[in-house]
Amino acid sequence: MISRPLIHFAHANGIPSLVYKKLFELFADEYDVVYVSTLGTDPSYPTDKNWSNFADQIINNIEQQAQGRKVIGVGHSLGAVSTLLASFKRPDLFEQVILLDPPLIMGKASFAFDVAKRFFPNQLDKMTPAKLSLRRRDHWNSREQAYELLRPKSLYQKFDESCFQAYIDYALVEDVERGGVTLTIPKAAEVAIFRSGPSSWWLPHKKTQVPVHMVAGSESPFLQQKFPQMAEKKLGIPFTVIGGGHMFPLEHPDETVKVVKSLIIKI
Repeated sequence: MISRPLIHFAHANGIPSLVYKKLFELFADEYDVVYVSTLGTDPSYPTDKNWSNFADQIINNIEQQAQGRKVIGVGHSLGAVSTLLASFKRPDLFEQVILLDPPLIMGKASFAFDVAKRFFPNQLDKMTPAKLSLRRRDHWNSREQAYELLRPKSLYQKFDESCFQAYIDYALVEDVERGGVTLTIPKAAEVAIFRSGPSSWWLPHKKTQVPVHMVAGSESPFLQQKFPQMAEKKLGIPFTVIGGGHMFPLEHPDETVKVVKSLIIKI
């Protein structure tokens, strides 16, 4: 019996993989789906300067869940770059990789980020979303209160309704100390991840060893800064543009799955 193709998914910073449950359900007619639950919370894979430990976590997760089957690595943002790094380390585990709006900071911006990480760490919060994470609320009296207060915020207001409900269900956990609910991925972990993203893309780098394709949001700041264009030139990774911002997988899950499926067929 021939097994179905297997997708391995990795999530964006602060957004556990189960928040993408609707996407998994949309893939389920043709693909099996496994995922890494949370990046940034496992003490065996602490946040390091270039997310190398997250790549190792993904490798270990694939080895445990795929049981020898090669995977189609799909990741969003943090999960996209971590999956790409995993494919550089262990190309034998992947059929192909699809990156959903990866924060591949290229060119002069990569050099500036690298310098800041090495010599001016106090500047990192100005250069990354860490400044927003530092200010975000991380406690609510109930999931209902969290829903009411978070739904209108710019990050979430365009979310598909079922994806936002999944955020309330899975991105929040019971707060055993204060009561109510808090973030599944603690705010401090989210900040540390933003401050530590890979910053060596300005240096010479080998091309990918497995087929890789990027999907960029039409309103994403990464596309506006031409990072996908630079990544295509330097790393040999082509890209497709889809409507939406950086969070397009959770804003437009149906369209995202259609695009990913078309890319799997074409590669």
